[in-house]
Amino acid sequence: MQASVSTPVDLAQPARDWQARRIGQIAFGATVLFLAQLYLAPAQWFPETEPLRLALVLSAISLAAIAVQRLVTNKPLWLGFRSALLAIYCGSALLSPAWSIDRALSLSGALEVAKHFLFFTAVVNTVTTPRRIRIAMLVYAAAAIVPGWGTFWNWSHDELLVEGFRGRWLGVMADPNHDCMALVGAVPLLLHFAAHGPGLWRRIVGAVGATALLMGIVATHSRGGSLGLAAAVLVWALMSKRKALATGLALVAAAGVLLFAPSTFWQRNETIGTFEEDVSVQGRMQAWQVAARILKERPLLGVGESAFLTAWKQYAPMDDPVEHPYVAHNLELEVLGQLGLIGLFGMLGFIACAVWSAWRARNGGMAHESRAVFASLVGYLVCQQFSGYSLSWFLYALCAFASCIDRYGGRQKTDVQPTGSYGSPLRAA
Repeated sequence: MQASVSTPVDLAQPARDWQARRIGQIAFGATVLFLAQLYLAPAQWFPETEPLRLALVLSAISLAAIAVQRLVTNKPLWLGFRSALLAIYCGSALLSPAWSIDRALSLSGALEVAKHFLFFTAVVNTVTTPRRIRIAMLVYAAAAIVPGWGTFWNWSHDELLVEGFRGRWLGVMADPNHDCMALVGAVPLLLHFAAHGPGLWRRIVGAVGATALLMGIVATHSRGGSLGLAAAVLVWALMSKRKALATGLALVAAAGVLLFAPSTFWQRNETIGTFEEDVSVQGRMQAWQVAARILKERPLLGVGESAFLTAWKQYAPMDDPVEHPYVAHNLELEVLGQLGLIGLFGMLGFIACAVWSAWRARNGGMAHESRAVFASLVGYLVCQQFSGYSLSWFLYALCAFASCIDRYGGRQKTDVQPTGSYGSPLRAA
C-alpha cells in the first residue's frame, strides 16, 4: 500500500487556520472595546487620554485585523443585502458635497457617515458566533451603566445641566435627548440579562444596570425618551418567553419611575398635552415645516449631509420666525431634508432590514437575545421620532446586533439528536 505524502500546502493549512483565529480574536476584541467606549467616552472624563485617540486606534486595529484575516483565509467580507441599502444612504451622503448648500459641513458629515458604515461592517464581520454575540451585547449594555449613573449624578449635583434642570452625560451624549435615546436603547438588553442570565453575576449586572439607566433617563427629562422607554419595556415584556418574570420586572421599573421621579420630570412630560404653548415643541413643528419646504424644492437629493441648520434661513416660515434654528428632531425628516428621497430610501430600508432580522430570529437559537434587540430598536426608533439624530453610533450598533443574530445565531432552533441508549433513529422513534 502506497503511503500518502503530505504536500507543503497541506502542512501550511493548520498554521494559516491558527493565524486566522488569532487575528479574528484581535479584531473582535478591538470591536468590542470600541462598542464600550461609545458609552464610556474616556477622553471626556480623562482628558489626558485624548491625545491617544483611543477610538481611532481601536477602529484602525479592528479594520486592519479584519483585512488581514480575510487575506489569510481568502474569504470575502459578509455584508448582506441590507448593506446595499445602507450603501445607498452612505453613497448619497458622500456625494452630497457636490450639491450641498454648505459644502464644508457636508464634507465633515459625509466623513462621519463613512465611519458609521465601516463600524457596521466591522461589527458584522467580527461578532460571528453566538458566544461572541452574547459577549458583545453584555459589554455594550454594561458600559451604558456609566453614563446612566453619570447623568443622574450630574443632575443630582447640579452639574453640566441643560436649561437649568436637565441632566446629561459627555461626548456624543452631551445632548440630553441623545443621552436619553442611547440609554433607552440599552434598557431591554440589561433587562434581558436580569431575566435570563445566564449566571448570577449577569443577572446582578442586568438588574443594577437597568436601575441606573432608569435613573439617568429620568434625569434627562426627555419627553420623547419617556415615550421610547415605555415602548421598549412594553415590547420586551410582551415578547419575552418568561412573561411572568418579564412583566414583574417591567412593573417594578414602572413603580420605581412613578415613586421616585422628581416633580420636574412630570411637569415637563405634562407639556406633551399642551404643545401649543411649548416653545420647544413649536420650534420642532417649524423645523418640520422647513423639511417640508426642502422636500418641495429638492425632493431627490436634499440640501446636503449635515446642512439642515444652514438651510433654516432659506426655508424657514417667514410669517413665524424663531430666534435660532432647530434641528429636525425627527430621523426621517432630517434624512429627507439633507439627502432627499434617495437617502431616505436607503436609511429606512436599512433600518427595516435590521428590525426584520431581529423579528425573524425571535424563535431561533438566540430567541431571548433577538427579542431584546427588537425591543431596543423599537424604543430607540420611537425616540428618533422626537429627537432625530442620523449620525448615531447606537442605532448602527443595534442594527448590527440584529444582523449578527440573524446571520450567526440561527433563525430556527436546532433539534437535539438523541444520545445514549436512544442513539439509533429507530429506538428514538
